[in-house]
Amino acid sequence: MLVHQILAYAAGRRPDKPALIEGGQSLTYAQTLARAQALAAALAERGVGPGDRVALLFPNCIEFCLAYFAVLMLGAVVVPLNNRLAPKEYTYILNDCGARTLILGYQFWEAYQAFAGGLERRMRLIYAGEEAKPGAEDFAALSRPGPRPSAQPALTSDSPACIMYTSGTTGLPKGAVMSHQNVFINARNCGAHLGYKESDVTLIVVPLFHVTGLNSQLVAFFYTGGACAIMRAYNTAEMIRQMERYRVTVTFKVPTMYTLMLVNEALEQCDLSELRLAAYGGAPMDPETIASLQKRLGVELYNCYGLTETSSLTTVLPACDALRKPGAVGLAVSGVRLRVVDDQGRDLGPDQVGELWIKGPNVVASYWNKPEATAQNLAGGWLRTGDYARIDDEGFVYIADRKKDMINRGGENIYSIEVEAAIVSHPGALEAAVVPRPHSIFGEVVHAFVVPAPGAEVTEEEIIAHCRGLIADYKIPASVSFVKELPRNPGGKVLKTRLREMVPAGDPPRR
Repeated sequence: MLVHQILAYAAGRRPDKPALIEGGQSLTYAQTLARAQALAAALAERGVGPGDRVALLFPNCIEFCLAYFAVLMLGAVVVPLNNRLAPKEYTYILNDCGARTLILGYQFWEAYQAFAGGLERRMRLIYAGEEAKPGAEDFAALSRPGPRPSAQPALTSDSPACIMYTSGTTGLPKGAVMSHQNVFINARNCGAHLGYKESDVTLIVVPLFHVTGLNSQLVAFFYTGGACAIMRAYNTAEMIRQMERYRVTVTFKVPTMYTLMLVNEALEQCDLSELRLAAYGGAPMDPETIASLQKRLGVELYNCYGLTETSSLTTVLPACDALRKPGAVGLAVSGVRLRVVDDQGRDLGPDQVGELWIKGPNVVASYWNKPEATAQNLAGGWLRTGDYARIDDEGFVYIADRKKDMINRGGENIYSIEVEAAIVSHPGALEAAVVPRPHSIFGEVVHAFVVPAPGAEVTEEEIIAHCRGLIADYKIPASVSFVKELPRNPGGKVLKTRLREMVPAGDPPRR
């Protein structure tokens, strides 16, 4: 099934059921389809056709969703833009993908003006906002339903649907080319492994330009026939209130958002009794937080692991194993094969740590315009993830670290996730991330960045002392910095490249 056919099928089966909700606006499946078809017809009249790249620059909003499906209806390729980029990053992505059409929200008109001068091609603009802008056509007018049938291009499941640029935590981002099959398989796996139902309502809080929000919420919910409420900008208290208002049954967030929920007073004021399922990914969650969420919300918790290149889900930890296997990211989803290999590409046995390789119908076939990166990271259909992992004798996957984030202290390999888990087990530590600190004798030692829990007063000495007895002595942080928050990319992953720049110079004091 092609991705836009998911919407058409849902509208045929349940035309009057709510599909998209944002603020005071609500669209049924039939209304969503009609508006997307109208926009597709308008784009076709302006020359957009199969294979053309169309960029979207929006906050989370209904207009993004309409534009996404409209572009796919033409056989064109969606390029969702991270709305937090700098001007030079926008110009790089737009020049790299060769987009000639940009559909954007009013919030980003100034951003467009800042990067427009660096574009190599003239851009057709469609603008979603109340005030007309020079050189731009009105989104609302083009998406108004009317008798303008659009062409039905001949596509296959292997046709490209989306080019999603990787986070670019190191170097320039790469455009992962997702096919219609990649996106469809992920939607099907969400239904099968997370148990989405037609009666479910989700609140999309994570960015729609990221695989979790786009593929594992919007498209997956349309596949199962549920309703998607949309939150434009994250705020913990407002998120909790909207979960109550829309009677949300399913949520999918990064662990930090759940941690912030637990310490926000709005949680005590709002009725979230409809919530039944809470999925998370992008970072591990400590057992204490898992137990607190289960106790206070009474939900089933699913830990999910995936990458942009796997279209979202790769593994899912079933709710029944959340506390039995608290460090695991789960079992492979349907159709996915996993390997753990050494530096020579040789398979390793159970519980041996090596690089995780992934193969399956959810894995992209290439990076846009990057043949060398494709050959290096996707040879033979196997995605080299760059993640160190182990698989136990039951098939559960444990992520040890990013290869580039592993710390080598005097020849001893230290995996950051283990150290971070020890730190956040301290009641005064809300979050933690560890990076290498250069050392004149050991080469590297562990430096920790800690976000204190609200109202907590915790010292460097307390954190270090707390880790003794929990982890080996060589893994204990040699030094600690306290920060208000950890830098993250839009997917919720900590940007350790930035943290490395913040590490104090020189050897830490001897303790």
